[in-house]
Amino acid sequence: MTFTILEFNSYLQNYSQDSILSDLSSFKSRDGSEDLCRFLQENFDENGMRIDNFIDFERNHLCRIYFVLTNPVEKTEDNAKNNTENKCVLNLKTGTYPIYGYFSIAARTLYAVNIDKNQDILPPKNIVIYLVGHLCKNVSYEWKNGGEYMLQQCFEIIESVHQKIGIKYVLIECNEDLVEYYSAQHFKKIGFNKKSGLYQMIRGIETIEKPI
Repeated sequence: MTFTILEFNSYLQNYSQDSILSDLSSFKSRDGSEDLCRFLQENFDENGMRIDNFIDFERNHLCRIYFVLTNPVEKTEDNAKNNTENKCVLNLKTGTYPIYGYFSIAARTLYAVNIDKNQDILPPKNIVIYLVGHLCKNVSYEWKNGGEYMLQQCFEIIESVHQKIGIKYVLIECNEDLVEYYSAQHFKKIGFNKKSGLYQMIRGIETIEKPI
């Protein structure tokens, strides 16, 4: 099985608004993909037919969203029932692709206090960081090391940008039950966001290694 990373920005540019709305709206009624589609669902109205923020995030350059796709599903009656029923898919020109996960990357500012106790840095200030957000694996599919794979893709994108723009840190916010997991991926807990109820964890660009 091979995976493809689809930039949502490219998807917006190459497909009609009706096609995009049709695909994303269909996620709302599909069971078994709640974790993957929660962010999408929050941006639909009560009829599940209109997107408020999701497309605007991209068009206003607030973040970049990436879908992790796998091999296209053949459009047969059996496959329609067995492989795509109750699962998130994108209907592209080259086929129907199951979505195994998605993630977003954005530039944000962070009030820096004692991020690196081993270095003499300037007094506390706002610094620019990469924020990895909405990192989500589709629980409808069995996918060993899926989280590590998506982190690897995030890091490869960040590294390519880092060569041109010298941002030093990557930030991720997570629930308490994921702190241990991200600690194993070289992130360090630095604080707690009371507004979101999430822990803030940071990782230096120089420590980025391929997780798998």
